[in-house]
Amino acid sequence: RSTPTAPKPPSDARVERQSAAVLDALVGGDAATVRSSCSRLLDDGLHVVDLIQRVISPGLIEIGRRWHDGELEIWVEHRASAIVERVRGEVVPNPRGRRRGTAAVAAVTGDRHGLPTTMATVALRSANWNVHHLGADTPPSTIVSFLSATDVDLVVLSNTNPDVADRTAEAASSVEAIGIPVLVGRPGATLDQLVDDAAALTA
Repeated sequence: RSTPTAPKPPSDARVERQSAAVLDALVGGDAATVRSSCSRLLDDGLHVVDLIQRVISPGLIEIGRRWHDGELEIWVEHRASAIVERVRGEVVPNPRGRRRGTAAVAAVTGDRHGLPTTMATVALRSANWNVHHLGADTPPSTIVSFLSATDVDLVVLSNTNPDVADRTAEAASSVEAIGIPVLVGRPGATLDQLVDDAAALTA
């Protein structure tokens, strides 16, 4: 018998088409189409990080732009974010195999964007990290309290609100003071870079 081979990942053209379809579905509130598109791409070999970066994120960015330019109401953006949260939980598998370590992911008080922390969590889990997802708008004191009660090898702090950058930096310093490595999000950083940085920082 021949040895089974993994299917080729979807072509760039197909990924682009599905990204456009997902954008239309998010704008229209069509969660079923978002779910089926993402599920088929994953089943056909697209890596979950590529799904986020090439299919889901472009749509959310475009919806944010349209809202900023007055083309969409804010509820469209909120509904799209909720659909992505729900679909992510339904279609993204937890990988098998030995865990690299345990990470905690959060954004500090005042940073209310939950999707970046969700996407960071998905990316790390896909790289075989055990992840505690603390979510957005988390007080730094709560993060430190959690770490005092939980064994964690790495903390990832999302940083999407410039107004709380100082608070994020202070939270990072507090975590480092108790001996836990910290990665702080930065503009333009990709999920692939997050996974690589997490591995390098905890090697």
